[in-house]
Amino acid sequence: MEQYAYLIPIAASFVYLIASVRLLRLHGRTGERPELLLGVCFALWGVYYFGYNVPSLLHLNPWPFAIEWMIEWTYILGVLPYMLFTRSVFRPNSAWSGACVAICSAVLLMGTGMGTIEGQVVYSLSSPWFVAEWVGYTAPCAWLCGEAALYRRGAQKRARLGLVQPIVVNRYLLLALFGGVQVLACFADLSLAHDIASTRAVSVVSNLLLGGSEIASVVLLGLAFFPPRAYASWIAHRAAIPSAPAEA
Repeated sequence: MEQYAYLIPIAASFVYLIASVRLLRLHGRTGERPELLLGVCFALWGVYYFGYNVPSLLHLNPWPFAIEWMIEWTYILGVLPYMLFTRSVFRPNSAWSGACVAICSAVLLMGTGMGTIEGQVVYSLSSPWFVAEWVGYTAPCAWLCGEAALYRRGAQKRARLGLVQPIVVNRYLLLALFGGVQVLACFADLSLAHDIASTRAVSVVSNLLLGGSEIASVVLLGLAFFPPRAYASWIAHRAAIPSAPAEA
């Protein structure tokens, strides 16, 4: 059972890579920055999830320390365009959003860099550098969730006036859900850290939680950026149904 649990994060890696290719192709057509940033992020995260789980899946010896940290850095570097994506979509001209990106980047790179220099074990709860790294990549996920939820409320009001298409309102909802599920994935990392600290092995529950949340994340982004025709029609149909009038 434990062996098959690794199939979920590996499956998530392929979904990330496919989503990355589609986003980068979309960027090639539109030239828009958000698609480029998220496409680069997904490419790095796809490499991370595949590389990190292959030894466990194939019953190989763990990666050497240097390779393990190279794989870890692919995820960390992917967080940087993730933060820039949030800023470019929601707060492109805000000084505080730029400061937020700078602070999170500094904490993230400091935690990961010092962990590498000191030879800390990845996912070690006893390491302050792991805690700094975890905060550095969890905060951007919560930021995206909050920003998208706020923008959705404003978009709903404009949609009632016919100023915003229903699919755009739904895209904000999907982005908020994506950020929220990513926060759950970050807490799954704490579960992984607990497993490694207590048993030196990753539990099935942790693998299922992490892999499931990652697959859910990519599905949500797929609906946001590449909605199937049936899904887009369903959203438009729901928006066309008039709400019940409020009682006087």
